[in-house]
Amino acid sequence: MKRTLIAGFALAIVAFAAVYIGDALNLGLPNPLLGVPVGAVLALAPGGQKLGRYIGFLIGVLLALIGTAINAQFMPSSSSGVAVTAALTLALATLATAVAMGRMPLWSLLLGVGGFAGSYDYVYNDKPYEFLNTSTLALGTFMVLVNLGYLTAALIDWLFPEESDEAEPEEAKESETVGSEI
Repeated sequence: MKRTLIAGFALAIVAFAAVYIGDALNLGLPNPLLGVPVGAVLALAPGGQKLGRYIGFLIGVLLALIGTAINAQFMPSSSSGVAVTAALTLALATLATAVAMGRMPLWSLLLGVGGFAGSYDYVYNDKPYEFLNTSTLALGTFMVLVNLGYLTAALIDWLFPEESDEAEPEEAKESETVGSEI
């Protein structure tokens, strides 16, 4: 319970500070309620190694960016264009997970795809013709917030490990595959 309270309040402070520091530095950071929690989930979720989860997340973000670029350049501005690029993006995320052979859990790629799509969709739909300008800005601001959440949660995880993590023998940790299949 102590770990949960510390992590939650630390993330709340980071989100609060991100807004004011972003304003002071004129970074134009969006609402931190998407990026900071996404980074925290990435750091705190069980299953797989932190590096594999993070790389999977980055690949998911890249696939979402590529999917949006395909949609902007080649697809009709309709529901069918969005449906085709969504299916293509999720299929590529699944294939990337299969190629990684268990080193990147599928959920980390899906978190990257969904997180970036959620942070950028409104901006894209407002000005699809400015994809190159708006996508790079949205990617940068989203990743700043994700990394703030990730680093905060990873620090909390390191300083306050779960009691169940401490009690398990080392062999059990290595063979654990919870969450790595999905």
